[in-house]
Amino acid sequence: MYLSRDIDSELMNWKQEAGRKPLLLRGVRQCGKTSVVRNLSQYFDSYIEINFELNSRFCTIFEKDFDIRRILSRLELETGKPVIPGQTLLFLDEIQTCPRAVTALRYFYEQMPDLHVVAAGSLLEIALSGKQKRPKIDFPVGRIRSIFLYPFSFREFLRGIGKPGLCDYLDGIDLQKPENDMHHALLEAYKTFLVVGGMPEAVAAYRESGSFLICQRIHRDIVISFMDDFNKYDSNVSPDILRKTFDYALHNVCCQTKASSAIQGVSAYLFDESIDLLRRAGIVYPVKATSCETIPLGSTEKETNKKLLVFDTGVYLTQCRLDTGGLLSAELFEDMNRGSVVEMQTGLELIKNADTYFEAAAYYWYRT
Repeated sequence: MYLSRDIDSELMNWKQEAGRKPLLLRGVRQCGKTSVVRNLSQYFDSYIEINFELNSRFCTIFEKDFDIRRILSRLELETGKPVIPGQTLLFLDEIQTCPRAVTALRYFYEQMPDLHVVAAGSLLEIALSGKQKRPKIDFPVGRIRSIFLYPFSFREFLRGIGKPGLCDYLDGIDLQKPENDMHHALLEAYKTFLVVGGMPEAVAAYRESGSFLICQRIHRDIVISFMDDFNKYDSNVSPDILRKTFDYALHNVCCQTKASSAIQGVSAYLFDESIDLLRRAGIVYPVKATSCETIPLGSTEKETNKKLLVFDTGVYLTQCRLDTGGLLSAELFEDMNRGSVVEMQTGLELIKNADTYFEAAAYYWYRT
């Protein structure tokens, strides 16, 4: 069962847009990129999904040249489906596995502008960073459009678990009025959201079972898969240091961090490189310090000071084995607000509700 996302309307706007560019869907692994594209496919007459990681022979189609008609002809033969501009949605998944396919997005735009093309990849940001040992990807600047997807926001969570009425109440809430039953129900749902988190698999599991235990098992599976991915980063930072940095971020959420003293035995350079890789993977969001009181906030950012947010509160609470029972039973918001989880979720919510066509930046005010 597909749980609707706010990005669905943006994808429909892109579908109907004149002069559209190929779309590059970016976001942390398992945040629902493939699901939102498959949901979009129902509005097309035909749909072709290519996964370069599952079937490496598709990469050979892009090796010879960038003649898009030749490439599409080969894809038709391989999939047995016709490619019709304006009627077919072509989805290139795990595209970081085939660097020439990333470059080919430019030629899809120039040679076949009426064809709807979407690309995504779980480790795409790492491949685009240029910090890998393998050859750098030739990114088609100006020929594609990036759109960012995150785990479920609180509003998406409310709709996902079948409580759209609470979502409507939240949209029109008047904090000047006395609390009512809807307000109390909203607070209970918010506490539940903190524990379940916004990863689609966990949200779907909670909707079906109502079990926090099942959600926690999913959280642990997600962390294990992310840690396994560290071996695939192919960077100058060892997987062991990446694991130490991720563990540090988990246990120091929303604390002021200085790279030079963060992890004993890990240099400031390697720590910052690790944070940058984890940021690109969507696992950790650095919140930069700024003393600026006007926009743009980044004009006085302090590079040496930062706070770290982890991508999901549910994963954070599960992995750190924090008292989720105490959080769920808290009767006063002041009791809920103890610790870092609410501060972290506030930061994540700001990021998730930013413009989907820009990579969100977050700041905290720092007194110099």
